[in-house]
Amino acid sequence: LKRRDSIEYATEMELECAKEMKNKLSAHQDTISVLKQQKDAQIKLYKSREDKEIEKVIDLENKVKVLDNIVYKTGQTVQIMNMLNNKCRTSFVKPEYLKKLKQANPRLYDIGFYNDNLALMLSPESDEVIRLEKES
Repeated sequence: LKRRDSIEYATEMELECAKEMKNKLSAHQDTISVLKQQKDAQIKLYKSREDKEIEKVIDLENKVKVLDNIVYKTGQTVQIMNMLNNKCRTSFVKPEYLKKLKQANPRLYDIGFYNDNLALMLSPESDEVIRLEKES
């Protein structure tokens, strides 16, 4: 009888232990699934942040290109103005060639025209500057 009671007791203990281990296992599995979800959420968050940063870099590179282009064109305008300046006649290699070009297209070599455009480009309140800022 004692032996039978001890076998039944041992069986009950094994069943209890098995239930307890099963409960612990399910709790660990739940924890693992929650951690996986958190990991996936973090990965999505970092990817979206990285994409935003890449977009910002691309936008800044485009702005730099636009500004470089403006600086280049301004430099060309200043160079042409120096060529047309009466005090610097020697700045143009062949003055005869300049005279022929002036006769062919006088508006292109009109110093007043370039001064007005340069003033517009350098003026911070210029409509064109405001338009370029809005575009970028």
